[in-house]
Amino acid sequence: MQEKLYSMKKELAELLGRDRLLKSAVKEVNKLDMIKASMVIRNPHHETIDIDRILGGELKKDLALGDYVFIENFCKLVKLADNCLDMGNYIDKNFLISAYRTLADDSDGYFRKSNPVVYTFNHVPVHSLDIEEKLDDAMRRVYRPEAGNNVVLKAMYIHNKLIDIYPFPEFNGEIAVFALNYYLMENGFTPINMPVKREQYCTMVADCLKGQNQEVFYNFLMQAVYDKMEGTIDACIEYLKNNQPAE
Repeated sequence: MQEKLYSMKKELAELLGRDRLLKSAVKEVNKLDMIKASMVIRNPHHETIDIDRILGGELKKDLALGDYVFIENFCKLVKLADNCLDMGNYIDKNFLISAYRTLADDSDGYFRKSNPVVYTFNHVPVHSLDIEEKLDDAMRRVYRPEAGNNVVLKAMYIHNKLIDIYPFPEFNGEIAVFALNYYLMENGFTPINMPVKREQYCTMVADCLKGQNQEVFYNFLMQAVYDKMEGTIDACIEYLKNNQPAE
């Protein structure tokens, strides 16, 4: 499947290069999927949240105000990600700090100073004094040539290390999912909307943090990336077929 993904990556790039409006439409779909993915950690009913309508201004009575604020700030984060992608920026601690400050709406936001227990994943993160060193080491491991070319595996590693380190006072899960998607896009793939129930997601991640069943999360991510790439390519082909200039 990994070889097929690289073939699909090339095909998608060629399709998007043929039509500026198509590229813009795909970018909008990707934004929606990134927001949906980030909600998996926030809301047990994330699958039922209609992000498209919310961005269109529709209010949902069963959605908390905090989620509305988060979605608004996450849209700002997507714009930041687009700018970073255009400039060829990679993920490092400064990138992650910017992501946190955007979501927290706090220009001075920084690494946590406490040492919490993360009950969602039944996990004790690294000591607060070790956060910066652990982040630097994790990102060096991802971007060094010896890390190989399995983008999905490395995206999973980034996600899991951010949960493991838990660098910020809040939004760590959301930032971990965002970083996973950013790394996919950085390498020419489409982001995923994390098509899984919150309980299943938490179980898979908790197992990974214990060094167990890591192939389950990897296989899930690989299939999700494949499905999103395939769906995007099919939609692009259909669009181009229906919008060919008249002879």
